[in-house]
Amino acid sequence: MKSQSFWLVKKNKTKIKSKEIRYNKNNKTVLVKTLFSGISKGTEKLVANGNVHKSQFQLMKCPFQEGTFNFPIKYGYINIGEIIDGPKTIIGRTIFTLSPHHSIFEINIKNINFIKNKNIKKYLLTANMETAVNIFWDSQPKKSDKILIIGLGSVGLLTSHYFKLRGYKNLFVTDINSNRKKIVKKLNLNFINFSKINNLDCIINTTSSYEILNASFAKLNLDGKIIEASWYGQKIGKLNLGNEFHSKRLKIISSQVSNIPLHMQKKQTYKSRLKMAIDSLSDDKLLCLINSTSKFENLEKDYISILNNKNIIMHAVKY
Repeated sequence: MKSQSFWLVKKNKTKIKSKEIRYNKNNKTVLVKTLFSGISKGTEKLVANGNVHKSQFQLMKCPFQEGTFNFPIKYGYINIGEIIDGPKTIIGRTIFTLSPHHSIFEINIKNINFIKNKNIKKYLLTANMETAVNIFWDSQPKKSDKILIIGLGSVGLLTSHYFKLRGYKNLFVTDINSNRKKIVKKLNLNFINFSKINNLDCIINTTSSYEILNASFAKLNLDGKIIEASWYGQKIGKLNLGNEFHSKRLKIISSQVSNIPLHMQKKQTYKSRLKMAIDSLSDDKLLCLINSTSKFENLEKDYISILNNKNIIMHAVKY
């Protein structure tokens, strides 16, 4: 049986490779045919551009990655598939796995997550919803907090949705891309221009912009905090740690999905967090975040342009 997989063979150089795979039926693994995979634009762009620092190679490694960040690499972690062989009781079931862009693969049963909802495409948002859950934990917010989420890509929008699910009402969102206002409206979120909001208790930054980070200091109350949910890669910038940052006793807190915060580690595991993410995607309105689709066979040609398209939130690859 042939399996096709998508690789970055050099910086911004793509290739679809084929190889023969053999599956020997057993009770520990299943054979999966991919239905959709998702492109996580922010992270995958850093990988494609070769901007992952060697000190972060182990942290950034995907569960089922092949190759290294020095290239070639098969990278990705958003996969919806159908079990086509394995234990009889689960053949035909639809699953989510943290698997790369490939057509057919074998995976241990302990690494699969069953999907029940008929609108399976929205579960391409699962991995980024995990990031949203982690951001929520890192924020340790009070219900009375006035909160602003800056940057409405998939992570910003899903974080906003998750806060709303948890009953946070004093929540605002903002983005310089005016196209995002339509999606904000569909999700019943409260959009505000960045220049028009002040007296905040918590700001969540997903923009990877040092300029935004610096501008946020003036927006916060005494003992306010910024949750830095961006991934800057090797991009270096300046921070103004005088003025408001010092006088208001502000905090910058890093949020990164590879680790569960210490204060949650006795309560949650990676498996339970993944289940929370899947459960948080029950609203079909979230399908509006998947606003671009292409065929797997065209990915070699289209991939870099997908990464560079600012209007794409989540891109679905159809197999």
